[in-house]
Amino acid sequence: MDRRIGLALGGGGARGLAHLGVLIGLDEAELPIHAIAGTSMGAVLGAARAIGANLQLLARLLTTLDLNALLQVSDNTLREVQKIVGRSMVEYVRGAAWRAEDASPPDLARLNELFSLLTARKTFAETLVPFAVVATDIETGLRAVLDQGPICRALTASTAVPGIFSPVAHEGRFLIDGGIVDKVPVDVVIEMGATAVIAVDTGAPIARRVETQLEAILQAQRSTSKHLTQMQLDAARRLLDDRLVILRPDVGWIRMFAFEYAEEAIQAGRASVSAHLDELMELQQSGSADDD
Repeated sequence: MDRRIGLALGGGGARGLAHLGVLIGLDEAELPIHAIAGTSMGAVLGAARAIGANLQLLARLLTTLDLNALLQVSDNTLREVQKIVGRSMVEYVRGAAWRAEDASPPDLARLNELFSLLTARKTFAETLVPFAVVATDIETGLRAVLDQGPICRALTASTAVPGIFSPVAHEGRFLIDGGIVDKVPVDVVIEMGATAVIAVDTGAPIARRVETQLEAILQAQRSTSKHLTQMQLDAARRLLDDRLVILRPDVGWIRMFAFEYAEEAIQAGRASVSAHLDELMELQQSGSADDD
């Protein structure tokens, strides 16, 4: 029996646009994909693949749009953190608007409309490939796997970077960026029935010069995220052995909100597929009885 290949797409902000290049490369190689799970930007681009969107057209669109203007975020991470401090002080005095009943914060409305257009307002039941989105419950710290209802709402939750976007109210919970607990959701795609997995890691590197206390905080977060991701991938490797291929596109130099490098990120994703093409093609071959 042929293996069921799952695709686990991680977060990474602008670096995560490399996922689109990976998806295009896999389609060009005619490698079948039987399930997709995504976190944050990986969820957004995984959704496009799951509904059968024209990926080449999407790539051309993303390289011409000013995504920073659309999302109303700065291309400078430190500047965004400074804005977070200001917003937090206002919320401390006035209370958090996103906690109000029937609240619809402008930042979430903007995200939700963008993802509605991207997904043609489809639901999970309408995807061509089984698809799941990973978010985080901000109050319990637990992973939330979303696979029912409108896809756009799930994408909004999974991309709600703390401080940058408001948490998303969903069935009595407040959800944020899935990368907080599951940066590359290999475990989710296995739960969906995958017997072989392609994992795409576009996480931030930690080898950066630190000059300020604020940069030290960001570096600490990157370190924690990187070690958690590695632990999760190590566990997946023990479970899957040679049925796991990990792609790490060369996008470490791209900062989280540097969307002006969309074309470079997409090309890096395609290059990572080319570099590992033999391994990827071997994934679809039947293995031991453990694969059945």
